[in-house]
Amino acid sequence: MVLGVARAIRRNRIALVFVVGLAVFYSTFAVERQLTFHTGGWDLGIFVQAIRNYSELKPPIVILKGPGFNLLGDHFHPILVLLAPFYALAPTAITLLVAQAVLFAVAAWPLVSWARTSLGRGPAVIVGLVYGLSFGIASAVGFDFHEIAFAVPLIAFSLSALGQQRLRAAAAWALPLVLVKEDLGLSVVAVIGVLIALRGARRLGIAVAVAGAAATALEMLVILPAVNASGGYDYWAKLSHHPVLEVLGMSAGEKLVTLALTIAVSGLVALRSPMVLVALPTLAWRFASDDANYWGTVYHYSAVLMPIMVAAMVDGVIRIRKRNRQSSRWIVPASLGVAVLFAAALLPSHSFAQFATAKFWQPNPETAAITNALSRIPDGATVSASDNLIPQLTSRASVTLFGLRPLASVRPQWIVVDANSTRHFVVTRAREQSDLLSAEAHGYRVAFSQNNITLLARTAG
Repeated sequence: MVLGVARAIRRNRIALVFVVGLAVFYSTFAVERQLTFHTGGWDLGIFVQAIRNYSELKPPIVILKGPGFNLLGDHFHPILVLLAPFYALAPTAITLLVAQAVLFAVAAWPLVSWARTSLGRGPAVIVGLVYGLSFGIASAVGFDFHEIAFAVPLIAFSLSALGQQRLRAAAAWALPLVLVKEDLGLSVVAVIGVLIALRGARRLGIAVAVAGAAATALEMLVILPAVNASGGYDYWAKLSHHPVLEVLGMSAGEKLVTLALTIAVSGLVALRSPMVLVALPTLAWRFASDDANYWGTVYHYSAVLMPIMVAAMVDGVIRIRKRNRQSSRWIVPASLGVAVLFAAALLPSHSFAQFATAKFWQPNPETAAITNALSRIPDGATVSASDNLIPQLTSRASVTLFGLRPLASVRPQWIVVDANSTRHFVVTRAREQSDLLSAEAHGYRVAFSQNNITLLARTAG
């Protein structure tokens, strides 16, 4: 058995190097952001509160979203319970960031291994670089933690198995996606099921497609409304009620850039593979939404597209080689070269570029003041905090976002505000400062103030 493991490692050492290297790279990047107070309550703090409750064998109540708010009524992601044991061992937001980094890195294993087996060492290295530096993964690593961290490796393993005609394995890896997020059953699992059917396993493929679509229907129409306090599915409101062509025309330039970048990840080779179809439903629902956050490449929404496009690239190269070995001698290297050059060229425009700047590694000038202020808050206290300070507190206190709800209705024991923060995703800076100025009238006094870091303590009521 030991010899077998050793052979497997030698055979897949390129993939192993990428997994380990990317895990270290992603973890270092994400943890440094946490240590310099560049993460936020929306969304890292939300997931910490949920997984902290899971680790205590409680439902995922997230008071950041509202009193008694069950996160399973927001999105359906019970797979997050798998992180509870790790969080119990290391109860900190860093645990979630490292877990996401490892999950993203693991997705490189099946993609690189498949490329190594089917195409050779050189293409395998390029596949690892293209996936590892892709803008979708970079944006996700640079924007805290999200449940789609589980989707990325599941998709990579499923499509790699599909490309190698291991259809049962492709189905087995795809089906757990219905536990990651409610839309994935229809937008990814069902499409993979269709591709499995087209590859020859008709019954299996149809079963997977039906199971995926049924899971999405069950989750959106029954489970989420049953758990959600409003009795509905909140994200129906994100879909536009305007005519389709009108919706697609909204910010058409931004949407076209997202589409072009997604295709370019593969050096255009993905267009030669049916696997590229798996990306279409995700792009469709994003572009059909009224929410401008879905249209671009800033946040985590493109992460699930990266393993799809890279898998389609590998499959596309294999198809080119099989179809015409003569022309493939220059088409394949050229296409893979375009893909890796594109990944490198795009680096300065996404979050990984910060890794190479001196500013990213410099200590936050407010660190001493923030640390001093937070150290005065006792464990178990109720706190209302600025967005960037929430992940520093969620593991040991009951935390809400300052300014989200009227102070009179929240009445925390402590308020801590970082006026220097650039994290104002939900609450504006003006609202935060207005509520801070009015806090004295609600029975609060200044307990600490330095470098625009203000800590207030409740004195009345």
